[in-house]
Amino acid sequence: MGELIPQDFLRQIAKEHSVSNTELDVLAAAINGEPMNAIAQRLGIRPEAARKRLGEVYKKFHIAGAGPGKLAKLQQILVSQYQTRQTQGPIVAIPVTPEVEVGELPPQYDWGEAPDISAFYGRAQELTALQTWISQDHCRVVALLGIAGIGKTALAVRLARSLEEQDEFEFIIWRSLRHGVSPREVIGRLVQTLSRKRQTYLPDSAHNRITLLIDYLRQHRCLLVLDGVESVLRQGDISGQYRDGFEDYGELLRRVGEESHQSCLLLTSSEKPREVARLEGNTLPVRVSQLGALGPDEAGEIFRDKGLQEEKLWKELIDLYRGNPLTLKIASTTIQELFGGRVSEFLKQSTLVFGDIRDLLQRQFDRLSDIERAIVYWLAIEQQPLSLSQLRDKISIPFSQPELIEALESLGRRSLIERGAAGGAMFGLQPVVLEYVTQEFTDRACYELQDLLRTQKIDRLDLFRTHALEASEGKDTGPILPAVKDRLRKLIRNDRQLEGQLDRVLAVLQAKFPLEVGYATSNVQSVLDSLRLDLPPVEA
Repeated sequence: MGELIPQDFLRQIAKEHSVSNTELDVLAAAINGEPMNAIAQRLGIRPEAARKRLGEVYKKFHIAGAGPGKLAKLQQILVSQYQTRQTQGPIVAIPVTPEVEVGELPPQYDWGEAPDISAFYGRAQELTALQTWISQDHCRVVALLGIAGIGKTALAVRLARSLEEQDEFEFIIWRSLRHGVSPREVIGRLVQTLSRKRQTYLPDSAHNRITLLIDYLRQHRCLLVLDGVESVLRQGDISGQYRDGFEDYGELLRRVGEESHQSCLLLTSSEKPREVARLEGNTLPVRVSQLGALGPDEAGEIFRDKGLQEEKLWKELIDLYRGNPLTLKIASTTIQELFGGRVSEFLKQSTLVFGDIRDLLQRQFDRLSDIERAIVYWLAIEQQPLSLSQLRDKISIPFSQPELIEALESLGRRSLIERGAAGGAMFGLQPVVLEYVTQEFTDRACYELQDLLRTQKIDRLDLFRTHALEASEGKDTGPILPAVKDRLRKLIRNDRQLEGQLDRVLAVLQAKFPLEVGYATSNVQSVLDSLRLDLPPVEA
């Protein structure tokens, strides 16, 4: 074996894996087949000490298990590495002088896909708190959470840049997960960067790669930033669940949060990962910053930069968009381009959701589970906050009480619902989300009713069967029923013909069992009653 692995290569790869000289003496002899007792006698140490040194080598090469198979595995790794390097050119032993020791090299900053933040608004209080958590409290995991557009990535960039200026970290590495990169690949690249590309052997399993990564997080003070963690979480499920094949990100967050090291993992996400929820605490090494609205002064800076007029109306605009920086920027651009900067003209349009704002909300909405959709649809129908018991009474889909509570918690973690005044047990939607969900519900209800009028088949009903079209908690019917009626009138154009079609469908529904048709019968009746209010009386 000694002839297959030259000593200069062995010294080089041992250095890459932080193998000490005393451990290298045992390693070199062991892979040459020398018995452990003979190694110990030649080195003047006890056999137990020799075995312990070899055990440390196994750990540094991430070889688990027991028995002689570990040495064979180590030999296999060394031979494979040597043969790989031979194909890339001759191995040259490079002596490591004190000036180029890894620990004494200058800091390394890898900004990856971090955006350039030229304009940053507010967040001074949040920035100070985050700096304290990382620099003074030495938090191991810090999560920046909030609804899409609230400024998580911008704050993470500003925070990381400020920490760069303080020269506190040996490494600052930014990685975006928005393209759904596998955990094994991300962890492997992090290890390569932290080792300054000296780590030539990477374990196959993500578990062992995480172990190796944490070793480097112990050796060096590092700031790792994972941006867009929601991209590796599953759509159509309760928040915080991983997509198939991405579960190892959960182990990464858990172990970085639990195990001792001197580094920090900063993540941004519109959803709170399960591991963060389990480990977080105000005085614990895993903490969460839930980003809220920009204040009037900070949001006002956006409006000034965009050249908006009528400052007295700015607060109303801020409240409608709940101080979300991105939606405020989008709305400001529209106000400037279409209304000459006049906020009053924009507010007259009575719409908050359009263009990029709709796309932003659509991406959030697509992630919801069935029960989360049922909840937000009912909040849109009623157009006001509801209590847990009110929601339970309205939802016809068979969900248990624990599932309903879990769904409300999930919507809260997504920042899609608001608590009632004074923190009461009432749940509602912020204005821009309410308008989007109302439009979404109206579109689907119209489609299903049109299909029902055309086919008279109830087995294709979904929303129309499980939700009402009009509010029950207040005096007004709400905006959905009038919108559905108006769309049908535009489609059919003959009110008497539409009345006849609705009458025929109503007769079909009334002949079915109530549990089979759900809200469909009352919905058709409501549309018919509303239509008849608009029709002239029939002459006798």
